Amino acid sequence: MELFITASGVNNTVFSKGEERMGNIWKNTVLSGGILGALVLAGCSSEAGADESEEAASVDWTEEQTAETENNIEETEERVDELESDIRELGAGEPSIPEAPMFADVSTDYHAFDEIQYLADQSVINGYPSGNFEPGDTITRSQTAKMLTSALDLEAPADYEIKATDVSADYHAYDELAALEYHGIMTGNDGRMMPGAGLKRSQMASLLVAAYDLPEADTTYSFTDIGEDYPNFEQINVIADQNITSEAGEAFRPNETTSRAQFSLFMARAMDSYFINEE
Repeated sequence: MELFITASGVNNTVFSKGEERMGNIWKNTVLSGGILGALVLAGCSSEAGADESEEAASVDWTEEQTAETENNIEETEERVDELESDIRELGAGEPSIPEAPMFADVSTDYHAFDEIQYLADQSVINGYPSGNFEPGDTITRSQTAKMLTSALDLEAPADYEIKATDVSADYHAYDELAALEYHGIMTGNDGRMMPGAGLKRSQMASLLVAAYDLPEADTTYSFTDIGEDYPNFEQINVIADQNITSEAGEAFRPNETTSRAQFSLFMARAMDSYFINEE
């Protein structure tokens, strides 16, 4: 008996019983194979779907962890900044002030003792060969230049030539004056630096504001001997606002020269707020 197989399965219209049973077995095998294949395909599809779900979950987890890590880094950086600020404040609270007098003529009860000791300890000022500081002497513009360049570690380029016509290349403070001129801190007047002249109090104000980049004052202070139209009033007003000078409301005496002790007081206050008396 012939067996016809069609695309739809098995054509068994003329089977004997034995052939029919064999045909049924074969048919069931074909059907079972189809079901099994479908199950296998379904299983593979499920596994693929599971893998994709796991992969998507893994990507989400990675992104969450990355965001959390970045947030932790930002918080850590902020905390480090806070700690550095705290350390700076703690460090600024107690500057190094040697207890033993460093100059024979500046005793422990001298009104500018701490400031002079502080600047000498910082190698900003020096005394004379005699061992004296001569605090009452007028400070010159060249001496001021040496103090500022030492404190701020300022230099001019090696090939820079000073513009001031009254400072020769062999002048003892040429490098310091050149550095202040180069950085725009001390520019002189009418092309002259006048290095041996005494430093006026108004000039002192201008130098400190420029050297330490002191911020503009929010308040306008009054003085009995100068008004807002005075040439250096803005700088004088700034040092009053910073409590570097205590003459607000009184006479500032802008044209008076500055003593070595006075400049030490002003400069120490500009360098470290520890020396400022805000009362």
